[in-house]
Amino acid sequence: MSTSVLVVEDAPEIRLMLTSFLREQGMAAHGLATGAELRTALPKLRPDIVLLDINLPDADGIALARELRLGEKCGLIFVTSRDSEDDMLSGLDAGGDDYVSKPINLRTLLARIRSVLRRTTESIITFDGWILDPVRRELFRPDGSMVQLTAGEFNILVALASHMTQPLSRDFLLDVISNRDPREISEHTVDNLIVRLRRKMQLGSVAAPIATVRGVGYALVPLQPATRS
Repeated sequence: MSTSVLVVEDAPEIRLMLTSFLREQGMAAHGLATGAELRTALPKLRPDIVLLDINLPDADGIALARELRLGEKCGLIFVTSRDSEDDMLSGLDAGGDDYVSKPINLRTLLARIRSVLRRTTESIITFDGWILDPVRRELFRPDGSMVQLTAGEFNILVALASHMTQPLSRDFLLDVISNRDPREISEHTVDNLIVRLRRKMQLGSVAAPIATVRGVGYALVPLQPATRS
């Protein structure tokens, strides 16, 4: 079955460019121009991934993503001309898996789409009693309660867990959450997400198993070896 993609873009030339390119790659791409069209199409088409512009004629894409809880239903990549760090963080916090700035490099976008789709096929990872489910995008504490994570926090945790004990650089983690050149945004973007992730994963006096590796970046260092189901 081909991958189903919704392209929500009000500029006709960009919408046609994206849908045509994705169809050439063997995907079932559907072009939509407004937030209203997305609301109607979402339950009918049940896409694997949505490419969502922020500046729509009838809606703000970030607010729309939150309202529809898109990040919980499918892969979500914001494709927009708004390229500030605040916009990117807002998009990730709204459930976005990635944030691509215009002008669009089609090959880069395709790589980002494939990266998001790969994340949904990874196995469950367990460590120190924690359960990380990349498919359902859920993290459970050892007591069974679920941790609410933003998309940015979740994607970073999956990257760390997939490279267990191996330090990952800030540049690598920036690439996990964005296609943008790391030189264009502050390295504190990753630092801030790590701080928030550590806070959410702290269990009483037991710190989160995320270590800072001086001169390199960060690593997940659980006491018990990780396993995959």
